[in-house]
Amino acid sequence: MHNGPARPRRTIDFPGLRIPPARYALPNPSQSLHLGEDTPDRLDEHFAGRLPLAALTAAEVEFLRDHFLQQLDVVRERSIAYFERHAPRRYATAAPDDRATTWAEHVTSAPHDAPSLLLLGPTGTGKTHFAYGALRAVAESGAQVTWKSFTSPDLFAHLRPVHGRDDEQALRDVAAVDLLVIDDLGAAKLSEWTEEVTFRIVNYRYEHCLPGIFTSNVPPKELASTVGGRVASRLTEMCQRITLKGDDLRKGARP
Repeated sequence: MHNGPARPRRTIDFPGLRIPPARYALPNPSQSLHLGEDTPDRLDEHFAGRLPLAALTAAEVEFLRDHFLQQLDVVRERSIAYFERHAPRRYATAAPDDRATTWAEHVTSAPHDAPSLLLLGPTGTGKTHFAYGALRAVAESGAQVTWKSFTSPDLFAHLRPVHGRDDEQALRDVAAVDLLVIDDLGAAKLSEWTEEVTFRIVNYRYEHCLPGIFTSNVPPKELASTVGGRVASRLTEMCQRITLKGDDLRKGARP
């Protein structure tokens, strides 16, 4: 039987245990000894990926599920705190609507099967607020999801070549993040370079089935001419489109 300090985090069968993916602490061997002298070793084999969940006893599975669920409130608080630290102040309290909540549930339970979101509509109809509400819904699930958010102009500023930096790695760091938000797609002037950068990011996420949120003021029929045909084609296939309508909400907030 393994004795000594707590073991490092390894494989957890989140779907099998019906718990959201997150950074949980594994049980210490002494916590599971009441289930049998060999249980700590069996759990150790399971976390190492050598013993499937189905090979554990019902009592061992229930023990694991209870152990992780006891940590879920703390995990959620940590995820929400991360969101509130990194979201813009104006959107730190953005609340998800039913559509955003449903999408977040899909992302946290099956990220590679979840569609991206393409939020369209005129200026001031709440697209950015919707996007951050969806990010909050992901955080409130407690799921272990790393995200980045950029406006389209800020994305290009971030990725412009910098002397001494590995610019390819900088682009890969954006393209490969768990969840990516690009706000105001099409707001930056189209050039060969901006089209190529946008295509490479969108195509990487398309090929690797990574979810994202894209917002744009551009009407659907003009998307191809604004961001490029290759980008628009992939967005059409990979995204669930939501159109927000109404008056410019910012006008009512101006003195």
